Amino acid sequence: MQDFFLVIRYNLHPYDFYDFFKNLMTSSFLNKQDSTAFSSLPVYAVVLAGGKARRMHGKDKGLLHVNGRKLIDYTIENISPQVDHVFISANRHIPQYQTLGYPVLLDSFGDYAGPLAGILSALENIHEDALLLVVPCDMPALPVDLVALLKQQLYAEGADICCIRQQHRIQPLLSIMHSRVHEHLKSYLQSGRYKVQEWLQALHFSTVPLENMHLLNINSADELSKFKIQANHE
Repeated sequence: MQDFFLVIRYNLHPYDFYDFFKNLMTSSFLNKQDSTAFSSLPVYAVVLAGGKARRMHGKDKGLLHVNGRKLIDYTIENISPQVDHVFISANRHIPQYQTLGYPVLLDSFGDYAGPLAGILSALENIHEDALLLVVPCDMPALPVDLVALLKQQLYAEGADICCIRQQHRIQPLLSIMHSRVHEHLKSYLQSGRYKVQEWLQALHFSTVPLENMHLLNINSADELSKFKIQANHE
């Protein structure tokens, strides 16, 4: 009853009010599964390549060339051995992305509605009892045990979503989530909200710290040049 009055007192948005009671009355789906069942869940991945790349002067970052390969090729090369299926989320240059041999998903919710729209499209195309890895196309040097780290923490905490954390900064677009968040995300977007961090806070989420590893994120021409040198020596 005390929790009920806290909701009223802080005048939550009707969407959050509904979500509060849903979480209050039901336990996490993941808590009801044993470790064997959890480990057997199929893992899908969606590589987010639908951004406008303003800091790169509008260039489609996933298609930038690095030593004869596309930037997104490096990202997919790192994650594909860790998952069962790979999707690419894109809003432009669709034919070019289709040549990579993976299903290309367009946003099912508006034009350039942000990364959550791409995640929603992926959730709409996976098994109803599965996990979805989310990674941006501009992170070409992801850990080879990324999925294992995220899955372990997701199960241990009985969470809906688990994100990487570095220097106290949560990376919600570098995460793994259970497919049960599909309806939650759909309702959130339909309410006219698109902020990733705000949506994350409405869920039961956990984090995995990667404090001693530099996760390269290509957001500038200088960072791209540095990665070209790095890739050339590998």
